[in-house]
Amino acid sequence: MTTRSSLATALLITLVLGVGITFARYQNGRKAASVRQLSEQLQQTQAELADATVQLADANKKLGFLEASKARVQVTAYALTDDFGPDPVFSNNTPARQAYAVPKHALPTGKVLNIALSPMAQRKLHASLNDTIVLMSRNRRKSEHLARFVDRTAQTETRPVVDILFADAHQARIWGRQSFYAVNISQQDSPFQQQ
Repeated sequence: MTTRSSLATALLITLVLGVGITFARYQNGRKAASVRQLSEQLQQTQAELADATVQLADANKKLGFLEASKARVQVTAYALTDDFGPDPVFSNNTPARQAYAVPKHALPTGKVLNIALSPMAQRKLHASLNDTIVLMSRNRRKSEHLARFVDRTAQTETRPVVDILFADAHQARIWGRQSFYAVNISQQDSPFQQQ
C-alpha cells in the first residue's frame, strides 16, 4: 500500500501543482491583457493631452494677438435710405441692397456684419477691402462680432469710426454710437491667417 499511497500522493501533488500552474498562467494572462489595455489607454490619453496642449497654445497665441492688436473705435450704425439711390454698391463692388444688414438694434451673433471704415480706422487697423475685422465690446458683457470691411466712410472723417450696416434706419438710430475695440485678423502676421 505504501507504493499505492506514494503514487496517489505523487499524483495528487502533481495535480495540485498542475492546477496551480495553470491558474497562475491564467491570472498572468489576464493581468498581461489588463496591462496592455491600460498601456493603450495611457497612450491614447497622452495623445489627447498633447493635442489639447497644442490647441491651448494656439488659442493663447490668438488671444494674445487680439489683445495686442486691438484699437479703440467708435462704432456707429447706418442704413441704406433712399438717399443712396436705387442700386448702391459698396466700395468692394458688392450690391449693397442685397448684402446682410442687421435687422434689430442688437448685434446678432453668428453673422458676419458688413462695415465701413473711416480713413483713420483703416490706417489704425492696417485694413484693406474685404478684410475680416473682429469687433469686441468694451463693457463687461464681452461680446465679439465678426465683420467684413466692404465700404469706406466719408473721407473727411478724422476719427477712427466703424459704420455697421442696419436694415432699418429706425433700428440704426436706436443702436446709435458705441465704443468698441477692433482687430484686423486678416493681417499677414495674424495667427488666424495661418490656418
